[in-house]
Amino acid sequence: MRRAALIALLALAASACTIDVDVGISLDRNGSGSLTVDIVTDQEFEQLHRITGRDFEDLVATRGSEVGLAFTVTPGTENRYSAVVNGLPAPTLTGILEGLAPGIGEVAVTSEPTSLEFDASLNPLTSIADVAPYFDDSDPAQFEPDVDVTVTVTMEGAIDTSTATRQDDDRLIWMVPFSDSSTRLVARSMFEGDERRVPWTLLIGGATLLLAIGFLVSIRSTLEESQASSPSVPPPHTPAELPEDQAPDSYAPEDQPISVDATPPEDQPVAPPADTD
Repeated sequence: MRRAALIALLALAASACTIDVDVGISLDRNGSGSLTVDIVTDQEFEQLHRITGRDFEDLVATRGSEVGLAFTVTPGTENRYSAVVNGLPAPTLTGILEGLAPGIGEVAVTSEPTSLEFDASLNPLTSIADVAPYFDDSDPAQFEPDVDVTVTVTMEGAIDTSTATRQDDDRLIWMVPFSDSSTRLVARSMFEGDERRVPWTLLIGGATLLLAIGFLVSIRSTLEESQASSPSVPPPHTPAELPEDQAPDSYAPEDQPISVDATPPEDQPVAPPADTD
């Protein structure tokens, strides 16, 4: 089966047909992730592959089922074979990648409290023992325009280092040469562990509370200073609170005797003088 696929690719190269392979890998912090595979071929390639005795669609379906991928086919001027799987544990994801195509080496996904690393070696078709003899009398570089292999990796965290051909925002992109001796796909992202994360919500809430307390204390202090600087005025006393010898005349009891020499108020009747006879 693998040999048939390789022969088809050689036939492709000899006749200037094209095949594009795009592999997309998305990794979560714990090493699990998702995988997408897109293969696009033109009609010339499909016809040439039939020389091997089977349709390329059958080859893709069989190979996919062996590694746990279900491909959907979109026919047209170019045939597209697509597979998408989500929520894969790290061992399952690496197993699919290692068995996806001939030539791929060991794949490792390592998750640490503060880092996430992806490491894979991808050997070109020309380095595989079953294929190398076909290139004894030809330069493999002449076939590179006809075979396009792209691997894209996105991973949680800030990218710390990678061997990617280029980086597009948070995507690391490798353009794998058809005739390269070997390609190493390495990427590492860094992120703070849970214990190092700054509790911004708690800090902001605490700062707000401290400001409010400081504001209230400032107001209270201002009021106290204002009261301390004001003259002290004793509160008025009621008659009951004053000593008897200090009670004002206006508070004299009603039965207090009135002096005979006292002048009565104008509206008070005056008693007639007593008869001395």
